[in-house]
Amino acid sequence: MYIYYVLRGTRNTAPVEQEGDITEELFPGVDLGDGPILISTITQQMQTEGETAMWEECDLTDSFFNREDPYIFFHNRWLRRAETPWRKDRNN
Repeated sequence: MYIYYVLRGTRNTAPVEQEGDITEELFPGVDLGDGPILISTITQQMQTEGETAMWEECDLTDSFFNREDPYIFFHNRWLRRAETPWRKDRNN
């Protein structure tokens, strides 16, 4: 289960960072152990609240305070950086 996030991206070509806690109260009905779904939910909530940043990377910290392999937004989906293809001309 993840307990904390750090999103990184750009807003008007300037780098931005957003961080926050992850709790069942803040994200009811969301699997707090599924990184891609959780990140998508966080970014959708931020868009609903008027956030205009383009998010490109997210670090998630679990309940043991281990920072997972960072997630990146690649071909319109969130993937662990280690799972992205090495060649940019391939859509995995």
